Amino acid sequence: MLDLRIEHDGNGAPYIEWEQRPGGIKRAWVQRKDPMSDKNWAEVEDGRYLNVVPCTDWGRTGGNATDFPIFSAMPDEQILLAFVMAVSAITGCPVTGRPA
Repeated sequence: MLDLRIEHDGNGAPYIEWEQRPGGIKRAWVQRKDPMSDKNWAEVEDGRYLNVVPCTDWGRTGGNATDFPIFSAMPDEQILLAFVMAVSAITGCPVTGRPA
């Protein structure tokens, strides 16, 4: 079932949580790093990175996040939706969003 909601965390960063398989919950979000800091390892002009992490349950991240530099001008919400849809299509998993 396609029911993806874009929400915002305590820092105002947009994110999506989805179930990649039963019990296999992931969270993807767009993070902004200071473009002048060492944390901007890819030297992205606006400091945007797509982060992905496994969750132990809905709303509870666990494990280490992986970040991908964003060089596209696409809005954050479009990047999140495109990422989730692409990963799900490649892996063959149905897209299941966070329950209401």
